[in-house]
Amino acid sequence: MAVCGRSPLLLAIPLWMCLGRAAALAEPQICYVLDGILFLYGLILTALYCRIKIYNAKEVGKPKAKQTTEEGIYMGLTPHATDTYETIGIKK
Repeated sequence: MAVCGRSPLLLAIPLWMCLGRAAALAEPQICYVLDGILFLYGLILTALYCRIKIYNAKEVGKPKAKQTTEEGIYMGLTPHATDTYETIGIKK
């Protein structure tokens, strides 16, 4: 496919070389921006982690209502009637 009698490959090579030089000049600025984003990400995660730790510490300090056997955490669970594994009779 020729545009105005020229190959698109001949037009793309000089354009690609110019973009490569432009990207090389901007690399330090890109690194600074990415470092800033990473720093903010670290601050946000640290703040959320501390918030969870403080919230959990407050929950532990609160007295809990005494649970009765009807409202216990084991309500609805029944003990096993039989053992899951049966022993095999070994004849000597």
